[in-house]
Amino acid sequence: MKTFLFIVLLTVIRLSTAFSQGKTISGQLIDQQSRQKIEFANVSLWKKDSTVWKGTLSDTLGKFVFTEVPANITYLKFQALSYKTKTISLGDFAQSASNEVLLSPENKTLNEVVVTGEKAVASLQMDKQTFQTKQFQNAANGTGMDLMQRLPAVTVNTEGEIALRGSTGFILLVDGKPSTRTPADILAQIPANIIESIELITSPSAKYDADGKAGMINIITKKNTRIGTAWSGNIMNGGTLPLRFGSDVQWTFTDKKWSVFAAADYRRYDIDGFRVGEIRTKFQDTLSYMPSQGVRNYMDFQYSLRAGGTFQASSADQWNWSAYIGEKQTDRTANLHYQDYIVTKAGNDLFSPFSVSQNPYRQFFNQNLFVRSGKFQTYNIDYSHTYANQAKLSLLGLYEFSKLGGPLNNYDSYEGSNKLLLWERSTETSPLSAWRFQLDYSLPLRNKNKLEFGYHWRHINHRGDFLFERYSAGSSTWVSDPNYTDNMELVQSIHAPYIQLNGSNNQFSYAVGLRSEWMDRTLTHAGEPGKVYSLNQIYLFPSLQGIWKLDAEKTLRIGYSRRIERPTSKLMSPFKNHRHAETVETGDPNLLPEIANVLEIGFSKGFDHISFTATAYVNFLQDKVFRVNEIYSRTILGRTYTNAGNSQSTGVEFLTEIRPSKIWKIYLSGNLYQFDVQGSFRGIETKQSSFNYNVNGNTSLDLSPKLRFVWDFTYLSKSVTTQGYDSDLLLSNVSLKYSLWGNKANVNLQCLNVFNTNIQTIVTQTPSFYSSTDYRKWDRVIQLSFGFRINDRGQKTKSTKTEYGEKEF
Repeated sequence: MKTFLFIVLLTVIRLSTAFSQGKTISGQLIDQQSRQKIEFANVSLWKKDSTVWKGTLSDTLGKFVFTEVPANITYLKFQALSYKTKTISLGDFAQSASNEVLLSPENKTLNEVVVTGEKAVASLQMDKQTFQTKQFQNAANGTGMDLMQRLPAVTVNTEGEIALRGSTGFILLVDGKPSTRTPADILAQIPANIIESIELITSPSAKYDADGKAGMINIITKKNTRIGTAWSGNIMNGGTLPLRFGSDVQWTFTDKKWSVFAAADYRRYDIDGFRVGEIRTKFQDTLSYMPSQGVRNYMDFQYSLRAGGTFQASSADQWNWSAYIGEKQTDRTANLHYQDYIVTKAGNDLFSPFSVSQNPYRQFFNQNLFVRSGKFQTYNIDYSHTYANQAKLSLLGLYEFSKLGGPLNNYDSYEGSNKLLLWERSTETSPLSAWRFQLDYSLPLRNKNKLEFGYHWRHINHRGDFLFERYSAGSSTWVSDPNYTDNMELVQSIHAPYIQLNGSNNQFSYAVGLRSEWMDRTLTHAGEPGKVYSLNQIYLFPSLQGIWKLDAEKTLRIGYSRRIERPTSKLMSPFKNHRHAETVETGDPNLLPEIANVLEIGFSKGFDHISFTATAYVNFLQDKVFRVNEIYSRTILGRTYTNAGNSQSTGVEFLTEIRPSKIWKIYLSGNLYQFDVQGSFRGIETKQSSFNYNVNGNTSLDLSPKLRFVWDFTYLSKSVTTQGYDSDLLLSNVSLKYSLWGNKANVNLQCLNVFNTNIQTIVTQTPSFYSSTDYRKWDRVIQLSFGFRINDRGQKTKSTKTEYGEKEF
């Protein structure tokens, strides 16, 4: 089957000229002095009677093309701002050895004119919304995570879990390159200062990976197009109790054909926290009640080294390469005081207020240190060739190696006497290697249509070695527990051919496509020698996008796509894992992928000083993976994962930008949706629904030409989960930013979480147990930072983060 697809692909490429009948004229506009491409220049074809036949604009690479050119065309005219107009006869252009057209810059001397302005915060496009991050000043010197929680469809809870339209399943791209690391971990390692814009692709086309049940998010890094060397960097300090500091630096060199970059960043960001919780369980007439409270702190550090480059071998051939090396470690410390009560009598009510009239059965102190570390390496190279008829062939190869793991230490002692009650420890070594290959081809057709097709292949090998031990006080030795000790291996390959047709006219553009993905997955582990859990399945993913330009101020967009969310190794691990004193977790090796169908309609309108965009959507998810909790023992919950039902999100997201004056701007966005989830597990029916919403606000005031004040807030409403709910959450920040040296440097003073409201309650319950936990993070902090740019207008640095590793972090 693969051989057949490859033969068909080559045949279509060979027949590409058959789709472009008639005379074709194409070329590329180049700056005669700097050799830079000239984008958005006017190119026109003129008849013998000195009337224009047709005109077009050069693209971002300076390229232009005309098809089906009639015989009465005599010359071409090229016009671009700040360049001399150039006219070339058709005969001279046809005889030139190269299709390059060199334009000379205007040599007129003008008085200096400084034009200041900012792009709109957001723009609506056929398959996405684009947000300019410059408007979110309070996220500066933070990470991509700080930017994400300011977008209308994105929420981040107090535990750092990111959701897009209420779903945690989406794929993150970095400069268009896919990555299956968890979005939270990727964004936590990308400095906010190097991000220029964020694209929310909630209805992706068939040429993208089908992964991500809620869609995709693309991080666009900052650009530079200037010949020579450029530097940029930032340094931040947020105090020592807890320890918070960070810095990043980037160097770029651009020549006529070469562009290379190197970058490094380091961040240490500790957070003090507190946890208050309780667990209630009921078995027959016995009611157990175990309240707890104590500190829950985080130590987090990360660094990365990135390098890459671009080589323009010719006007038609381009090479790109990049390398990424990074490390991340998060230490979560929980020192909790527990009281354990038992009441046995008829008629106990699990959810009535608990009256403690006797001494606790026991009191103990739990010290739990969970370390999660990861070392990541990614290397990729891609090549593209553009043919004379503007057809384009692209190839990409990527390799990733990640080493994940970290120890766990769980120590319980009786209050007062400090006598040992329980001491457990575990270690995990989990190397992961992955490969990706992509072949993409685009072919221009008549009437502004384009055919795109290709083949993508991905392969992952993820191994895990888990050792769990308990301390035996009697023998003073560590004893391995076979119920929690195991090793496993997951091997997964995905073959994905696709085809897509794009078209446009003056008011309407569309894309319709079909993607097929054949997944071959096997999982084995030492606990069941000879047993192979396998899944071999073909999935089809149709997609449709369209956008209408109704007039100069109104735009209408529609989109439909089918998506998939594949379970991670953690969710499929077929053995017990005891990472927390209150929970024992077991995966399901037979988990099926979740399948989502997404339909959306968007509308955008601009006024004199106001812009408004709204998108209505429905996301129906089948084979939803439920996180199910049951009673494992009297005071411990057993957690597993299973395909137990479906869910649906129906809502509307909006954003508006208001400019009351030249110095004052207001941005407001939000997402309102009805969330319904239903399913069945071991005879227990689950049906939950809630109306959820989140609102983001941002206002900026220019106190002077160099000084800007910004205040923002984020509010998340209460939301149901499969077995409970998450409470609401409010965060707010303010900052003052002062520009220096002609905007080549800045000083930024920030106060984060000004109201100290990073507190959220998470509740899980069934008829036999109830668990409630308040997570409180004391992350109110004042940060001072300094940023600089030297000759920085930067070429986009095509950096690829790891492909799989941090999804398992």
